[in-house]
Amino acid sequence: MRTVNEIKKIYIEKDLENSLIANNIRERASAEHKISYIDDPKELLSHFRQHGERESKENLLLYSNKGDFFSSCPGTDGMVCCQYFVLNLGQGCLYDCHYCYLQGHLNNSLLSIFGNFEDLFAKIAEHTKNKNIHFRIGTGEYADSLALEPLTGQSTALVNYFSHHPNATLELKTKSSNVEELLDLDHRNNTVVSWSLNPKAIIDLVEEGTASLPERLAAAKKVVEAGYKIGFHLDPLIYFDDWEKDYHSLIDEIFSYVEPKDICWISAGSFRYTPSLKSIIQSRWPEDELTRKGEMLQGTDGKYRYFQGTRQEMFLSIRKKIESIDPHLFLYLCMESKKMWQSTFGFVPDSGKNLDVLFKKRQNYLAGYRD
Repeated sequence: MRTVNEIKKIYIEKDLENSLIANNIRERASAEHKISYIDDPKELLSHFRQHGERESKENLLLYSNKGDFFSSCPGTDGMVCCQYFVLNLGQGCLYDCHYCYLQGHLNNSLLSIFGNFEDLFAKIAEHTKNKNIHFRIGTGEYADSLALEPLTGQSTALVNYFSHHPNATLELKTKSSNVEELLDLDHRNNTVVSWSLNPKAIIDLVEEGTASLPERLAAAKKVVEAGYKIGFHLDPLIYFDDWEKDYHSLIDEIFSYVEPKDICWISAGSFRYTPSLKSIIQSRWPEDELTRKGEMLQGTDGKYRYFQGTRQEMFLSIRKKIESIDPHLFLYLCMESKKMWQSTFGFVPDSGKNLDVLFKKRQNYLAGYRD
């Protein structure tokens, strides 16, 4: 697994020199990390847009976010959305999954994180305070939630903050095993730590730099022992010759580390990509089979997916396998059509609020184990 030791140069905006995250970085940085303080992050961002290499993971920028930290999950047209909210703590990932949509989204090679956490906390309070609903809020949309944690302590600060917000659940989504900083925190059951998973063959082939499957599952076991609930995301499901055998073995392996009562939710989503991402993948990995092997069809949202029959076969197989272990486990589909929900589960959520009821039902069920 790639670590923060891959980073060689750290740039800190001078206005954030005494911020929580800057202090964390100085305390945790090794002698190999060269730290510089800059006046204008825009100049640095512009430089890396023009001269930075896409594959570089050696430069990190800490600066202030002048935009919005808080947004609805960027669901796509025609797909059922699960009413999820996203916290943007920065952009860019230490890892290099071949299918990652960020390759087509980012316009510079800098790993960047935001340090104005006072503004972040104010935004969270603005969105959640005195609201009679329960918020699910995640940080794994634009960067891995824990890849940089040993250096930045961002997620530790969030867990501490969310421990005082009973109407919100924080989800930290990762492909790392960096959980040590979380184990002694008083999270008060307001944080779920989740892992994106694939069979070993897929991790080895297209999830460069990430923790191995045993490392991820061992980390999940550690946080369960620390009192956290966990989640798993079988996303993207990738179709290959032995997919069913390997995904069923993956699910069996999950439950050799943790028990069903430890899991808040499991999601499944098929491999999907935009036309622009396809060209990036093929140019970076000329031997790529993700976009060259298997028939794909462009949907109403512009993304390419496996044919409906293939996706239905995979989702039904995953559902039946999970239900054979525990029918109370909560599985949902990510960015899928109403038709696929109907064929997989026999019903269609009318709205995100309907899905919220299912999430709440699962949480109430799990609460029985704590009481």
